[in-house]
Amino acid sequence: MFKVFFLTVLLLCSCSDIEKEAQLSKIKTLQTNLSKHKQSFEVMKIDTLFVMKQRSSDLERKLKQNYKSDSVDLNLGRRIDAYKRMRRMFGPLGTLAAKLNNAFNEETLHLQHLYHDVDNGFGSRDKYDEYIRLETKKCRQITILIEDYLRIKTEAFEIYAKEHRFVADFVQQIMKIE
Repeated sequence: MFKVFFLTVLLLCSCSDIEKEAQLSKIKTLQTNLSKHKQSFEVMKIDTLFVMKQRSSDLERKLKQNYKSDSVDLNLGRRIDAYKRMRRMFGPLGTLAAKLNNAFNEETLHLQHLYHDVDNGFGSRDKYDEYIRLETKKCRQITILIEDYLRIKTEAFEIYAKEHRFVADFVQQIMKIE
């Protein structure tokens, strides 16, 4: 009887160890992926966002103050409109960058705590898989935020590269005339 009880306990303990190792492995994978995403975000993060926003706002203000015309060239209107749209993208870029920084810090902390809990057997062991699924969803949401950030950044920078010099030259010409 004692041998059957001992074998049952041994079997249950060994199964929980296999499950524990798989859970720890999943958490380690999440931590690694999160770290890679954070590094790639740090590389693509815009350090000069404030300067670019300030330059484009100043340029747009000068254009409004100095350009007076009864009619507008359609091509000029489209280029100015694209430039204004680009300037409005800078606000969401800054907000998204702040959200991503907070998300990285929070998720790193959550994954560390979860790893520690699973490793030491703290909390409800039967809910570990549920917690891992929740953290996986959060990591996917961070990936989606990074993709949105990259999409907006790419579009804004393309417009900036294409239109900034044109608008700056146009404003200089207008200011010389008056």
